[in-house]
Amino acid sequence: MHPHIPRSCLIALLVMFASYAPHILGQISAGTAPAHSGDAAQKPAGLASSVRYHFGDDPDGTLGWADPGFDDRSWSIAPLESWPLPAFYSDGFMWVRTRVPVPSGAGEPLAIRVTQKADLTDSFVVSDEVFVNGRLVGRRGSFPPHAELILSGRDAVFELNPGTVVPGKTAVVAFRVWYPLILRAPTSGGDEIFTVDEARILRIAGHSDYLATVLASTPDLVLNCVIALLGVALLVLWRLVGGRELLLSSAMLISFPLYDAVNGLEDLGLVTWPWSVDSVVLPALRMLTMAVTIEFVWTTHEMRISGVKRLAQAAIIARNLSAPIVRLSTAPSLIAYWSDRVRLPAGGVVDLIVLGTNLYALFRRKHNRMIAAAVALIPFSSLMGKFAGLADGRIGPFHFDYFNLAYFVAALVLFITLGQRAWLAWRTRDELRAEFETAREMQQRLVPPAKNVPGFRVESVYEPARQVGGDFFRVVPEDGGGLLVVVGDVSGKGLPAAMTVSAVIGALQSTPPVSPAWILNALNTGLAGQLRGGFVTCCAARIQSNGIVTIANAGHLSPYRNGVEVDLESGLPLGILPGTEYTESEFVLEPNESITFLSDGVVEARNKSGELFGFERALLVSKSGAAAIAQAAKDFGQEDDITVLSIFRAPGFEPALA
Repeated sequence: MHPHIPRSCLIALLVMFASYAPHILGQISAGTAPAHSGDAAQKPAGLASSVRYHFGDDPDGTLGWADPGFDDRSWSIAPLESWPLPAFYSDGFMWVRTRVPVPSGAGEPLAIRVTQKADLTDSFVVSDEVFVNGRLVGRRGSFPPHAELILSGRDAVFELNPGTVVPGKTAVVAFRVWYPLILRAPTSGGDEIFTVDEARILRIAGHSDYLATVLASTPDLVLNCVIALLGVALLVLWRLVGGRELLLSSAMLISFPLYDAVNGLEDLGLVTWPWSVDSVVLPALRMLTMAVTIEFVWTTHEMRISGVKRLAQAAIIARNLSAPIVRLSTAPSLIAYWSDRVRLPAGGVVDLIVLGTNLYALFRRKHNRMIAAAVALIPFSSLMGKFAGLADGRIGPFHFDYFNLAYFVAALVLFITLGQRAWLAWRTRDELRAEFETAREMQQRLVPPAKNVPGFRVESVYEPARQVGGDFFRVVPEDGGGLLVVVGDVSGKGLPAAMTVSAVIGALQSTPPVSPAWILNALNTGLAGQLRGGFVTCCAARIQSNGIVTIANAGHLSPYRNGVEVDLESGLPLGILPGTEYTESEFVLEPNESITFLSDGVVEARNKSGELFGFERALLVSKSGAAAIAQAAKDFGQEDDITVLSIFRAPGFEPALA
C-alpha cells in the first residue's frame, strides 16, 4: 500500500517552491535586467579599480599615510570592492589607498563620492575619514577611545576645495577606517567604492541610486505592512473571542514586521539613532519575535516536550544577548569573542527546533497541518539563507527577501485558518449567549423578587455572579397569615448550578406546607447521588402570624435576627448523605424585628487586595435591609452569587378569622 500524502503537504511544497520562485526568475532574467549601479559594466570614468591596504593605524599619528607622496608599494594589493578586513583580535584600524582618475573636462566644484558595493537595500556602519591628495575632505563617526559609529543607508558625497584635484589627472584617495568587532569576520570584505567627478553629477547619481533603493525595497515594505495588518486583524478577533492561540499569533505577526520595518527604515536612512541604541533595540525586537514564535508553536501544536522548548528559549537568549555584547564592544575580549561565535549558531538552533516541531505537527497534528506547513516556511527560509546563500533575489528593479516572503505566506495561512476558527467560536459563543439569556429569563421566573405578605414586609436581592446562578429562595404565604421561607445555595457557578436550582425550585413548588425539617429531608432524599460530588446548602423556616419561627438548617449560613446571628444546629448540606435527619429550632420574632438570610456570596466577597468581606462586616450591616447589604458586598468585590432576603414583622397585625 502506498502511503497517503496529505493534501496540505503538497500545498506546503508548492508554497516553498513559490517562495523561491523570485530567485529562479531573477537568475533567468539576469541577462535582461538593468545592471546595478555598482556593476563593473556601468562604472563611470572616475572610478578606481584596485586598492592597496594596511592593517593598523598610522603609528606616529601624523596621518602621513594620507600623503600622496607616501610610498605604499609594500602594502598589500586587492581588487576594488573586495579588500579583506582586520582580524577579530586587532585594534580594528585599517588604511586603504587607491588612485582615482579625475574625468577630463570636469568642472568645479568637484567632489568625491563614497558608496558601497553591497546591495543598496543593506545599511552599513562607518567610522572613517576620507583624504584626497593628502587633504581631509570628509569624516563619518569618530574613532576609539570615544568611538561613535554611524549607521548609514546612503552614500556620502564630499565636496572638494578648489585645487585639490586636477581634471584629467589621478587623485590619491586615502581611506582611514575603524571596524567594530561585529564586522571583523573572515566572510566580510571592504564595501566602499570611490568616485571623483563634478559634485552635481555625483549628487544626481546618489539621488538616483537612493530612489532605486526605495523602489527595490518597496516589495519588502509592502509585505511587512500586510503582515502587520493581518496581525492586527487577529488581535481584533482575539478581543472578540479570546484565546491564547489568537493572541500569540497576532503578537507574532505584529512583532516581526515591526523589527523588519525598523531595520528597513534604517537602510533607507529614514530612521537615524546612535549605534548604541540600534545595538539594543534591534536584538530586543528580534528576541520578542523569536520568543513569541516558540510560544505560538508550542501552544498551537499542543507540544509537551518541555526540554526542547527550554533549549529553544536558551538559544533565543544566547542569540540576542550576544549581539549587543559584540556590537557595543570596542576592544577584543574573551566574552566578545565567544559572543560572536555563539550568536549565529544559536539562531540556527532556534530555526531547526521550530522547523522540526512544525514538521512533526505536519504529520501528527491533523487539525493543524496547514498551520504547521506554513510556519515551517519561516525557519526553512532562514536556514536556506544561512547555509545555501538563498537569502534574497531580484525581479527587475525589485528586491525580494525570501524570509519576508515566507513570513507573508505563513501570515496569510494563519489569518485564514485561525480567523475561520475564531469566526466559528464567535458564532458558537453568540448562540450560547442567547441560550444563557433564555436560561436567565427562566431563572428569573423561577426565583422572582419576593413580595410583601400581610403582616410582613419582605425585601429580596438576587445578584448572580454570571448570567445565571446557583442561589435560590422561595417565600410562600400560608393560610392564617404566616409564611414559609426557603433559602439555599448550590455549590458551583453558572449553568450547571442553575440547572440544580431549577430542580430544587420544581421540587419546592410541589411540596405541601409541612414542617421545615420535613422539607429538608425530602430535598435531601431527592438530591442524594444526583449532584456528582456537589451539594446544596439550605435553610427552611416557617414564620407564623404570631411571630413564632420554626427553622431547620442544612449547612447554610445562619440568619440574623435583628442584627444578631441566630444560634442554629447546622446539619449536613443536601445531597451528600441519604437519610440525614434535620432538627428544628424555635424562637419568637417580635413586632418591629427582622430576620435576614444571606448566601455565602456576601461573606466571601473579596477586594483587590484579597481581603474577604467576612462575617464581622456581614453582622454589622445585617440590619440595613436587603438592598443595602447586597450593594455593600458588591462594592467590596463580588466573586460569587449574592442573595439577601430580609423579613420584617409589622406591628399590630392580626390575621383575619376564617
